[in-house]
Amino acid sequence: MDIYNLPKKAIYIATVVFFVLVGVFFLAMWYLVPSIPRTVVIATGAKTGLYYRFGEDFKRELEKNGVKVELKVTAGSVENLKLISDKDSDVDLALVQSGVANEKNNPDLVSIAGVFYEPYWIWYRGDAFKEVSGNLNNLQQLKGKRVAIGAKGSGTNTLSKELLKIHGIDASQIELFEISPDEALKKIQSKEIDATCFAVGVDAPILEKFYRLPGVSIMDFDQADSYVRQLPYLSKVYIPHGNVSLEFNQPPKNIHVIASTAALVARNDVSPGFVNLIMEVLYDLLKNYTRIQEVSEFPSSTRLDLPLQSDAENYMKEGPSFLYRNLPYWLAVWVVRLLKIALPVLAIGIPVATYLPSLFSFKLNLKLGKIYLALRKLEGKVLALEQSERSLQDIRSISAELHELDHQVSSIKIPTLHSDKYFEIKSYIDVLRIRLNEMAQSKT
Repeated sequence: MDIYNLPKKAIYIATVVFFVLVGVFFLAMWYLVPSIPRTVVIATGAKTGLYYRFGEDFKRELEKNGVKVELKVTAGSVENLKLISDKDSDVDLALVQSGVANEKNNPDLVSIAGVFYEPYWIWYRGDAFKEVSGNLNNLQQLKGKRVAIGAKGSGTNTLSKELLKIHGIDASQIELFEISPDEALKKIQSKEIDATCFAVGVDAPILEKFYRLPGVSIMDFDQADSYVRQLPYLSKVYIPHGNVSLEFNQPPKNIHVIASTAALVARNDVSPGFVNLIMEVLYDLLKNYTRIQEVSEFPSSTRLDLPLQSDAENYMKEGPSFLYRNLPYWLAVWVVRLLKIALPVLAIGIPVATYLPSLFSFKLNLKLGKIYLALRKLEGKVLALEQSERSLQDIRSISAELHELDHQVSSIKIPTLHSDKYFEIKSYIDVLRIRLNEMAQSKT
């Protein structure tokens, strides 16, 4: 098709459509495919816990890739979940203990990955459990005792209450202290409490303070298998003799504990490109992050409360895509964003562009069809004049109609591609004009 001979209106329409499509393309890329954030806020936990230490390590690796990170100190998982659920909060990522969230109550959230085990520790004073020879091995033995169960807003608090519930222990049978591990440390030293429960990673700084305490021991969960069956978000974790601290011989024997999984959680509109960066960082960071995990056990897709984000799932199954493997990270992000919009636009645009010439031809044929009908009528009138007694006035009247039709044809802007139809009509008009002129001459 010769675009230089298209009607001006068609060129104008095509130009407008082109710029509208370009505008829609960039708007769609801006709004439908989220960009990579330059600054992110991560809700962690108390500064003495593994959540915060992980946050610092994660921050260091993200900032190597040009993402500025702010760590928010919180009471723990419950507060983190509230922050990430609130769209008006500045939190972009949060660490949440398994068992705290659920898909029904948090439909706008997704899991990026499980990042490490968070063992549930029960430290107790042996002199407070003389009735069982100073050896706590069952939560039923906590009845009548003074027990710290974690601060309000922490995952420890939620899990502690759940464990007491499945043991049938209510608030009237136990004196509960809803305090942080740091506060519990002071109270167990001063013998204001008999035991304390908290969920922290095996490398959390707070643990070192506990295993330095004389007369304070770690409970061995000999019912760990039963807990895992009743609370599927928990795992049974084996801790070898001395694994927590060889210097202080902690634990003093091989033990089992139950553990939740700390998950990195985001809103479901998180940028796919950012998820790819997160996964790349996590795989490098978590290969052997704690002493109780298997090598490369994390990041994990199991025991998560919330659906696994689709890009994170693909990364775990297939690794980084071709673009992320072969292009600088930020360039790969923009190429992926471009492709996600360009491919659908091309899928629609190419058929539309192919159809446009047919549309122009259809509109032109409609116009020419009307001209052909008018010509047929005029031809009939000319034939009738030739076969009957005609007056000069009749001839002039039909000549005027033919002249008007000729003017209409001349005013139609016809592309070169269809010029044969134009000249065909003009030639036929000339034939009728000659026949009318011959009839007029015969009358003079």
